[in-house]
This record gives sequence, structure tokens and C-alpha cells, in this order.
Amino acid sequence: MLLNRRSFSKGAAAIRRGRLRKAPITVRGLWILGVVVLAFSGVGLSQTVTVQYRFFTGLPQMDGNWAALKAARDGKVYVGLAYHGGGGHLVLYDSKTDKIVDVGDLTRLCGENALDMGPQSKIHAKFGEGKDGRIYFSTHGGLWFDYARFATPEGYPGAHYMVYDPKTGQVKDFGIGPRFEGVNTGAFDPKFNRIYGLTHPRGHFVYYDVATGAKLDQGRIDNFDSICRTLGIDDEGNVYGSFGEGRIFKYDPRVDSIRELSAQLPTRQKGISLGRDYNKSETAWRVVVWEQETRKFYGVEESATILFSFDPYAGPDGEVRRLGQLCIPEMTNNRNVPYATLSLTLGADRKLYYAAAGKEFDYGGSAGLAASHLITYDLRTGKTQDLGEMHVPDGRPVIGTNAADTGPDGTIYLVGAISVEATVGEQNYGGKIGSIPFRLALFIYHPKAD
Repeated sequence: MLLNRRSFSKGAAAIRRGRLRKAPITVRGLWILGVVVLAFSGVGLSQTVTVQYRFFTGLPQMDGNWAALKAARDGKVYVGLAYHGGGGHLVLYDSKTDKIVDVGDLTRLCGENALDMGPQSKIHAKFGEGKDGRIYFSTHGGLWFDYARFATPEGYPGAHYMVYDPKTGQVKDFGIGPRFEGVNTGAFDPKFNRIYGLTHPRGHFVYYDVATGAKLDQGRIDNFDSICRTLGIDDEGNVYGSFGEGRIFKYDPRVDSIRELSAQLPTRQKGISLGRDYNKSETAWRVVVWEQETRKFYGVEESATILFSFDPYAGPDGEVRRLGQLCIPEMTNNRNVPYATLSLTLGADRKLYYAAAGKEFDYGGSAGLAASHLITYDLRTGKTQDLGEMHVPDGRPVIGTNAADTGPDGTIYLVGAISVEATVGEQNYGGKIGSIPFRLALFIYHPKAD
């Protein structure tokens, strides 16, 4: 269900009271009503959950975010904003002062703004926080109209390994890692002090050792069409990812080698095309999180948002168990379940929080407009709960998200898109889904105590 009577009434009331932002009520109000009636048609009685939001100040043209979100121990929240037309940006949100800070354009931070080559358009992998409080990450390309030259010397220079120091406010560049390729999957391990990644488009397993400065390439781990989008790291510093048709690999830093495991993900067999992009896999895990108490990974696979656990210590190859399906309840076991998002995080209450798309969501490449639902899975009870459609306080639905993390105080953060007004002569939005402009936002949810 895309919209409900309660949220419709709230939006209309907001219009009457003149609470909608930065535009005359006659223009803004009519536009919002048009979005509500035409784009999100279908009035029902589904539950809603209100989330706060913050736009990224001065960066309306940013058009995507995938995985790059980190709520650090000091209360700052780091976000990697993608821009397919140029340089992406590293930004932070200070939860203590309620301020957004633009750290900088990635291409400039890498010293490549005058090279006339493919820009550093994204941070497409998870950030990591070191024992020293610094924030580690790697970059990715994204100027796709030059894709034919992407992995060549004439195209994209290659991904950089980098670190941000919150004490100085400065970014340090460790230099290019994989030449002519980006890092579209990655993680940081504080135990061995390494930035890990999978490259795009060739699927190599690479890492940077912060202590020694060594940059290693372990070779190709997967094909282009099934590169997983999250690397999992356990409490011993072992690195895991999926490859091929739902298989799992393990990298052991003690022997510096990769081993294929026999454990198998509960993926659904491919069927009739749902209009998904040609490069979207249905055989890999989409996102995993580590849970220290059970010493297990919990994750969502791509094809049908199947929730699973992976115990890497159960026998020589680990054990995978299917736990349910984290989709909007009406879509359970249906063929039209949207492609899984990257918005999974473990809350302080030992609940998994997952933002399920109402329609296939990929920013400008989305299948259509629909409200995203916030769904929880309680690790203590095994109970799944749909908290309802996510809406911001003025009634607009959250169209979709592709990153999630939990702050030290239990706050849930997500990054995604909401609809905005397109001002004539001003590019104040990142892209369009159909005819509706959207803009990126940081969403903030405070879980209620049980």
C-alpha cells in the first residue's frame, strides 16, 4: 500500500497550516497534493512510522548513495554521496550540533581535479572506524557515459584508499589502489588495520594495510554479474563475501589466502525478468551485519530479500540458516518482491532494522514510486514486525534507501530519497523517478523501548 488516510490527512493539514518549507503555500501545497494524488495513488489504512530528515546542505545535485554510511562513536555520522556527473562528496552530520558539514569533493581530495579523466564519483562501500577514531574508506568511479574506457589508462585513474581524521578535520590520501578500477564493495577491519575491497568491473579482492602501506591484489574472486555488495568481517578479522551462485568465500589474514566454502545461501532461482538492470545479480548476498553475542552474521540475499544467518564457526565451512523474508508482508513469497536494498543494521535492542522498498529502488533507475517500509527482526524472539511506511513529518513518504547504520545511542540512520519541488531554472534535485524529482536525505529514527 503506497499511501494511507492518516498520512494524506497529515500532509493536507500541513499544507493548510503553511508548514511546508521554502515556497509559497499556494505553489508548494498544490505541488505536494499533486504528488500525493497522482504518484502515490491508492488510499488505504496501512501503518506509518515517522522519521526525521536532513538534506545535505549545498549539495542538491548528488544523485545516489550505496552502503556508505557510518555512525561513529563520537556521535558524528559519515555519508558518501554519489554524483554520476562529476565528483562525489564526503559529508558528515554532527548529531550533537544538528549540523551537516561538507568535507569535500572526492576528486579534489584525491588531487585529480585537473586530470580530465574519470572523476571520483562515489564512496560505494562501507566506512570503517579505527581504534584511533579515524574513518577509513575507498573511492569509486561513476561517470558512466565514459564506461567504454572505464578500466583503461585513458578512463578512470583508479580507486583511492583514504582516511578522515575527526580531530583535525583533514582527509589523508593513501593513493591509488587498484589501477583503472573502482571499489564498489568494501569494509575496514580495526583488528588488522586494513581496508578491504572488491573491484569493479573485474571483481578482484584487494586490500590496503594501513600500518605497512602495502597494497595487495589477491586476484579475481567473481564475475561482473554477481559481485556481492558487502564484505563481512568477524571478530577474528576473517573476511567473508559471496560469489557465483550463492557460494561464500573466506579470506584469512593470518595466511593471506582465500578459500571457497561449501556453505550455500538460500537464493531463489532466476525466473521471468522483472525489468531489473542487466548487472543486478539474484545469486549473492546483498548485505550482512556481524552480531557479537551469537558470533554470527545476519544478512539479506538479493533475489527475494530472504533473511539468513551465517555461523562461520559451525564446522569447517560454517552453517547458513534461512530465518524468514524481510519484505513488505503483502509481497511475501511473490515473484514481484523488489530487489533487496543495502539498508540493514543491527540495533542496540538486538533487533535487525531493514528498509524494504515498495518498488524496485535504485534512485534514477527505480521501477517507480512507492513508500519504503521499516521492518524489524528480533534476534531474541525470532519475530518479524512491519513498522509501516516511512514518512517524514510533513507527510511525504520515503521513496527508498540504500544504507543504514546504528549510532552509539541506538539511533537508526538511513540514507535515501524523498520527493522535492523542481524550481524552474534551478537544479535543486538529484534526479527524477518518472516525472517526480527527488533529493538525497539522511533519515533519523529513534526506536521505541519495548
